[in-house]
Amino acid sequence: MALQGRRFAQEKVALLVILLFLAPCVGLATTIRTAGPFTVTFYHNGETDGSGTTGQQDWTLQQMDDIAACINIWASSVINSAGRQVDMHCFWYNFSGGILGGSYNSYVGNGSDAWTFTEYVWREGVNYTRPGGYYYDTKIVYDTDAAGWGWNFGTGDPGPTQIDFRSVITHEIGHSVGFIGTYSSGSDAWWSGGITAWDSWLRDDAGNRPSPGSSGTPGNFNQVDNPVWFVGPNAQAANGGNPVAVYAPTTYTAGSSLTHLNEGTFPNYLMSPSISLGEVERSPSAIEWGVIEDIGWQLVPEPDTSLMLSASFAAMASFRRHRPRVARAG
Repeated sequence: MALQGRRFAQEKVALLVILLFLAPCVGLATTIRTAGPFTVTFYHNGETDGSGTTGQQDWTLQQMDDIAACINIWASSVINSAGRQVDMHCFWYNFSGGILGGSYNSYVGNGSDAWTFTEYVWREGVNYTRPGGYYYDTKIVYDTDAAGWGWNFGTGDPGPTQIDFRSVITHEIGHSVGFIGTYSSGSDAWWSGGITAWDSWLRDDAGNRPSPGSSGTPGNFNQVDNPVWFVGPNAQAANGGNPVAVYAPTTYTAGSSLTHLNEGTFPNYLMSPSISLGEVERSPSAIEWGVIEDIGWQLVPEPDTSLMLSASFAAMASFRRHRPRVARAG
């Protein structure tokens, strides 16, 4: 599916914002670090990149190490060569209203296909020069105290009332690399600039599929089908030959619906829409790696065994059902 060298008749870009919610003075100099195919810029207290976000807390060495480790979870299992370094910007911010944080991902499209900037640069290998006014390929902004619960940093397990930082970061990078769609509930249509590879594998119960600039093909796609299905062959093979249930609740939730595995079917998976206090989900499962392969990534011959064991352990964490859940819309 690589489009390196393809000439676009018309290039289009769009911005998708995904927020994470919790259910019921100038600081240091900006720090820049390289983590695999990413160049990560950490904006400290009082610093901004011009995109409308200003840091409200400094980054510690441990927190920066955590983000680099989460990038490596993805980078260590794929063999795609980036056209240039992916430009990630990171901020701490004092959100209100129980928001844990958010990820911001821009698209590029040709009227048929669409990619996040991260996909386009890394997966497709394009040395892409962003249009004016686009300051990053992907940006992550997190609440300074995890909506009052407090973050767990480092490699140790979180306490029973903490949010695991590495689990949330790895999840957000998953959206940047392709667990993401272009459907807009406001227009009841997919982006006219193109649909993502993730979109292309979605089906509702009637067999309708996404189509650029429309509400679906051949009929109106039911975005609240509860669930919608991901029908990529590798993901299905990892799911016992069955379609993979995608989160599509009966009330559409922007930034959450159609971009995650279904919580009821796949609780405690990395790319499910919520996480429990004290829960650890730092690696994709076999099903999620199948999705990654279906959307066009080239995986190493066999994903690292330790990653798969970690994913299995995370999937076993469903006994924590009595603990409060954190709804992560992104």
